[in-house]
Amino acid sequence: MKTNLCFCLRPVISFATLVGIGAMLTGCGGNSTATSPVTTPTPTPSSSCTTPSVTITHTASAANAPQLVFLDKSTYPQALCNDGTPAAYVLRPGAGAAANHWIISLQGGGECYDQASCANRAADTPTLVSSAPYRATPSLALGLGGLLDSNPSNNPDFYDASTVEVLYCSSDEWSGAKASTSAFHPEDPTTWNFQGHAIVNAVVADLKASHNLSAATDIMLTGQSSGGVGVFLNVNPIAKLVPSGARFAAFSDAAFDNAVDTFNPAGAPPNYTNTNSIPAEITQFSQVLLLWNGSGDPVCSAATPPDPSSQVACYNSQSLLAPNGTITLPMLVSISQKDTYALGASGISGADIQSGNFTTAESGYIAYFATNMRANLNSTNPNVSIFSPNSFVHIEATDFTLYSSPVTFPNGTITLQQEIGSWYKAPCSVQRNIAN
Repeated sequence: MKTNLCFCLRPVISFATLVGIGAMLTGCGGNSTATSPVTTPTPTPSSSCTTPSVTITHTASAANAPQLVFLDKSTYPQALCNDGTPAAYVLRPGAGAAANHWIISLQGGGECYDQASCANRAADTPTLVSSAPYRATPSLALGLGGLLDSNPSNNPDFYDASTVEVLYCSSDEWSGAKASTSAFHPEDPTTWNFQGHAIVNAVVADLKASHNLSAATDIMLTGQSSGGVGVFLNVNPIAKLVPSGARFAAFSDAAFDNAVDTFNPAGAPPNYTNTNSIPAEITQFSQVLLLWNGSGDPVCSAATPPDPSSQVACYNSQSLLAPNGTITLPMLVSISQKDTYALGASGISGADIQSGNFTTAESGYIAYFATNMRANLNSTNPNVSIFSPNSFVHIEATDFTLYSSPVTFPNGTITLQQEIGSWYKAPCSVQRNIAN
């Protein structure tokens, strides 16, 4: 794999300042009318892609109702939220012919990386550190949209699939392995559990033991934002846990790393960057890994020196998906070239992103950011399909509007819903829709 790392560190920016920006903007999906899907099967997938094509059939007119499941702490003692409460997931059993088609989605929600960010997270959004609010009010967990929607009109390919949303309460991009022996204190992250990896593994085990995942014929692992990062970091081990013979693919939304320096309004035109800012970010993130006892893709981690500053490379999706990277399974990556969270993390004003009123320096940096995003997406390995609009959005796959909004690319117009459906049916037929 690559040993040289370029990394845009997101944990240095408060999640609360940026969450939801993509959903608040208007016109994000493009202004064309819907047409038949247009795909470009380039580059040719490598011979390592052997996932067969499938036809999706439906015999049920309506989906089953969702249910909230809490993991048993005696069975899964490490699958804990930050505060020590048991991890939980939403399960909607599949209906009819689609019952053995599974979608397992990792919920997003930023991360916690120091005393201030963890204290703010616990105070502002308790569901991101604890499952207790869900036990008190289960309806908080049950609203599923986009790819997880049960309405056939909104989600024609997957409305009746067996659907799981793993609720995010570990604050570690689904990558930690730190167990706390201290009583939880909301303002002291040294007392917190960071058990993202264990939660993912436990949910898969619980689904196999109690909910017939062992009979699955098709499984898609997906996630959005921090959940999309979790896909990159867990796809290789989960591929080994799925039932033998089950068809397996992965889709990450709004999580691809863009290897660029951060924004500096006093920098030199036309790009206005903080030159050489990436090494400092790597140092900061290596400190975060100590808090989480975090590890990235395990195939990468096993081949990388154990110190945190080296292990940071195993979090970088650009490196993991490179032609010589350690993720070679068929994947679909959805990321806007002007991803609002990533731009904010790089230093662009959140208020300016919301209003669309940018300074000359911001506009120069955004153009530089988008150009590099296109180049970095095009440098991924031949088994990676891509959906990349040139718009100011963040999460799209579970957004009720953006999921079905048409986007115009050089070779035609397609919605994310259409691309996911056609890719899922034939993951080795690579589709690259990247806007100019």
